[in-house]
Amino acid sequence: MGKEDKVSEKPVKVDAKSAISHREETNSAIGSWSGYIYQGLCGILVVLRMLKADATVCKDYSLQLDGYEDFSILDDQGKIVSMHQCKSDKNRTNYDEEFKKMMAKVDGLGAQGKLQDLATHKCYFHCNRQVTISDDYKVVAYQFEQNKTYCEPGNIQALLDAEVAILKKAEADTQAVRAALETIVNGEVLSTQQAYFDTPKTKLYEIARRRKIPFAKFSETLEKTIMSYAPGDFLLQMKQAYILGMEVRAAEEEDEEIRKRIGLFTQRLRELSDEEMRKFLQRVNPKDKLEDTHQCWHDITTGERLNYLYNLVTEFPLDTKALHWETAKSRQTPSTLGNDMGMDKVSKRIYENQANLDFPWIYDWIVGHVDEHVDNIEDAAHVINKMEAESESKYIFHIKKVGILTKKEKRDGTFD
Repeated sequence: MGKEDKVSEKPVKVDAKSAISHREETNSAIGSWSGYIYQGLCGILVVLRMLKADATVCKDYSLQLDGYEDFSILDDQGKIVSMHQCKSDKNRTNYDEEFKKMMAKVDGLGAQGKLQDLATHKCYFHCNRQVTISDDYKVVAYQFEQNKTYCEPGNIQALLDAEVAILKKAEADTQAVRAALETIVNGEVLSTQQAYFDTPKTKLYEIARRRKIPFAKFSETLEKTIMSYAPGDFLLQMKQAYILGMEVRAAEEEDEEIRKRIGLFTQRLRELSDEEMRKFLQRVNPKDKLEDTHQCWHDITTGERLNYLYNLVTEFPLDTKALHWETAKSRQTPSTLGNDMGMDKVSKRIYENQANLDFPWIYDWIVGHVDEHVDNIEDAAHVINKMEAESESKYIFHIKKVGILTKKEKRDGTFD
């Protein structure tokens, strides 16, 4: 590092607020979902390792997202034990400006008496790439593994699983417990975001500083043997996953029109009531029974499925309120269907799931990221035993014809 990069030895006179970045003033990492993913997982990892090191000392601690830094650890008095900044960038490795701001923030918060111990306070830096941090900064590169101070987003869940395996009840499933821990953070993120939308004149960091997740909540989950969602949490997590999935992908787009379409789409998702969200999820995942379980959450929020939906939404603008396409001849719904199985099997799965579906009564076509056209789902399902006449009202596809359109057919307007 050259002399011009060194921080002045004179103390920086700045209060905590003036050290807040533009990102914190406006959206923070919670607002940019790609940053949230990495931030949230890093936060859980720190909590688990602190509980493993000494659960008694930190049993009354809390995790706070985006209040003072990307996340902070607070003691039982609300004092800041440590602050953590997270970065997950493709090519960037120089974060000197961020380190300077972190140091200025420490000075400001220390002067306000908000740190647990100014003399021993530590700022940690979590990154997906190897970063050299000068001794000029009192910033510590977080130790993800022995001799490794960086971790790619795709690998961090393996580290979480390793910690969960140590802390959980022996009979509990490791991945189910980890998913439940992620749910805790996901719920906090979505609640904070909703509070931000409800009070537009309030800065997001101001809202975040009034919120925190007690370590006890993580400990309680680690003590459970069966993971289940609290009432309402399932739909909140599903909504978050779909919004996150769309916005992360849109962030990589150079086309402003595509980013605009995704912005309108995700804004509408945020507005949906629980019942509307459940109906939307069911119609875009027609071959799955929507259950409030972690297994269902994982099944219908895979990267592959979200890619399929993203490609349809970005290529074919949806009605921004109904989130479907209305043409002169038909009403069509987007879906997460892909070419992962033959269309006869897809049709059979949808047919067998019809007791859980109501959207086929008002839709004529399901549009999928598929290569094979299905004119009639019931016929394609190769149904052998027809329904009893008195039960016909229960079987949508026995009464109403619904088919599956390919992406090419949708593009060509073949059935419009």
